[in-house]
Amino acid sequence: MNAKTKEILLRYGVASVGLVFVALGVALSIISNLGTAPLSCPAYVLNLRFPALSVGTFTLLVNTSLILIQLAVWRRKFQVRYLMQIVASALFGYLIDGCLWALSWLHPEGFAVRVGLTLLAALVTAFGVSIEVAANAWMLSAEMTVLSFSQTFNWKFHTVKVVMDSLMVVIAAVLCLWFFGDLFGAGGFTGWADLLLARTEGVVIGLGTVLLAVLPGWMMRLTDPLVARIHRRAKA
Repeated sequence: MNAKTKEILLRYGVASVGLVFVALGVALSIISNLGTAPLSCPAYVLNLRFPALSVGTFTLLVNTSLILIQLAVWRRKFQVRYLMQIVASALFGYLIDGCLWALSWLHPEGFAVRVGLTLLAALVTAFGVSIEVAANAWMLSAEMTVLSFSQTFNWKFHTVKVVMDSLMVVIAAVLCLWFFGDLFGAGGFTGWADLLLARTEGVVIGLGTVLLAVLPGWMMRLTDPLVARIHRRAKA
């Protein structure tokens, strides 16, 4: 095995470690029941409606469907290597299911504990994304879709990312209304307290969704330098 092949395998291996942390963040957000990360909202809604298929399976299906959008936007500029997203999405889906299984013993009680889990989810997500960026390997379909619009229309990546996250939440809200007659999930909420304090199960869009839309990006100001230091030490 030559040095270039080893370097490629190392980068993708490190990126996979990043996916583990991001998947853990998704699992923690679901368990907290305060609302999931924006990009995971549609998959979680579909899982609540069709529990025979796991959150990870629907994550793979949603991410794969995003590749069709990329094909429409990039057209001839779409490269065959971009299909590696399918592998990344499949791995990500399995990791989400694995994390949910590993944490199935966790049953948070009380609003403060649930908020704490959400904050932990934001932190591990930020750490995972920092690792993915440092690895410079594969990207998940959501980020690649953002990149396709950013490059094609010369829009700022961050601006498109905000629009993408918002659109995912809107799609999830529409699905919730269609499936459960409620904009926020499957819990049969009787008031705002039921939703905000997670008094019923099945919260898809809530306080946690807002926190997970904002905090990971802010926390990456802390995790990026940490990952950079780890990377330098590993190379030394």
